[in-house]
Amino acid sequence: MQAYYKDLAEKALGVFSRLGADFADVRLVELKGLRIEIADGKIKELKFMDEKGLALRCLIAGGWGFTSTSILTLDEIEKSCMQAYKLAKSASEKAKEKLEVKCKPSKSSSELKPLEPPSNMGVEEKLKICSDMEKEMKKLSDKVKSTSTIYLELTESAYIVNSLGLQSEYAIPALLVSATAYASEAGIIQRGYERHGGTGGLEILKKQSPIEVAKKAAEEAIELLTAKGPPAGKYTCILDPELAGVFIHEAFGHACEADLVLLGGSILEGMIGKRVGSPKVTVKDDPSIKELFGYLPIDSEGISGGGTILVENGILKSYLHNLETSSKMGSQPTGNARAQGYGHIPLVRMTNTFIDKGEWKVEELFEDLKKGIYAKGSSYGYVDPAKGEFVFKCSKLYIVENGEPKQLCRDAALSGHTLDVLMNTEAVASDLSFGPGLCGKEDQLVRVTTGAPHIKVRDVVVGGMA
Repeated sequence: MQAYYKDLAEKALGVFSRLGADFADVRLVELKGLRIEIADGKIKELKFMDEKGLALRCLIAGGWGFTSTSILTLDEIEKSCMQAYKLAKSASEKAKEKLEVKCKPSKSSSELKPLEPPSNMGVEEKLKICSDMEKEMKKLSDKVKSTSTIYLELTESAYIVNSLGLQSEYAIPALLVSATAYASEAGIIQRGYERHGGTGGLEILKKQSPIEVAKKAAEEAIELLTAKGPPAGKYTCILDPELAGVFIHEAFGHACEADLVLLGGSILEGMIGKRVGSPKVTVKDDPSIKELFGYLPIDSEGISGGGTILVENGILKSYLHNLETSSKMGSQPTGNARAQGYGHIPLVRMTNTFIDKGEWKVEELFEDLKKGIYAKGSSYGYVDPAKGEFVFKCSKLYIVENGEPKQLCRDAALSGHTLDVLMNTEAVASDLSFGPGLCGKEDQLVRVTTGAPHIKVRDVVVGGMA
């Protein structure tokens, strides 16, 4: 980040100081990247991203004011600071309680450099990656009727200062490819989806090739055409790492976000130190794992996150915090304040959230299962973190008989209560793996990773879902 723009950020902080804000922070953000989407042979999107702006926030007697600007001149910044200050003054008149934000003065810096920068490859070659993925899906079978592929590269850089003496900066490159295939036969339509990504550059595509990603998506769609309808009832279920990871992110992780807890929107309110799962369950959120898509060594408030144990051997140990929630709840910030670009305020968000590995071998989970279910992948679902209720549609579901996955079923859904699943977890395997994704909250999208090993859960409700 150029020194000129850093100087503007610090001058903006000085404006807030002169105005008399109780607390202020200024975040300078630069986003550079490329997004390509091809659908059925046609370019649906070819979008370059190159933007820079300031996020300006201040606190007065419990009321926040926030503005942002991409016009990086001192006059415009002073106007934006004044606007944020006025908004905070207005908000303070309606604030129900005073707020004193606390954090230690510190300096931190982190830059992740790609081994192979995406700039080494031209746009035409990146378009060809998407086109070749589409061709691969179509050539597998004439049953594949519709396809789409996405290539995304993004480098996010930020410089953050606040009135308590914090100064932080980071630069993180990330890359993701995904493929979607729709197969059709005899009036039945099925979808296959696969993605691969992480932090870094083109070297990510060597860990799993785009062609391999495309093949998996198409093969899944084709395979599901011959699947049967799902059974209904309560079963002991084995969840694969993808489905278990999505469950722990969506159904449990959001309930750990302290802003939802404070708003009364979480089943975990008042549960710190209490049992929320079986002794076999440990859940973590760790932004410091470099190769994962949710890597975020420094959050959008400049706080370094070294990882948070949310659940340890079934006991709830912590929520996820930003500066405001940690100050209100007498806790430490966990490095989980995240904002999409410079135009949004930081919210409490997950990073790399996962069920930690256990001691079981995967085959041991199946051995004594005479009649049960093996559920793989997740298509979509519904979660209510306030009530702890969820419904997830599986990508695939197998009926297990005498320890062996047998009949493949399609359009199956798992439902129930979040804490029941955790309490009824009988075994956790050692094959921890991760998947990249984008998580939405209040119209903001951020990079995240979900993760888990295979887990075995009794009394899961299984049914059909169109």
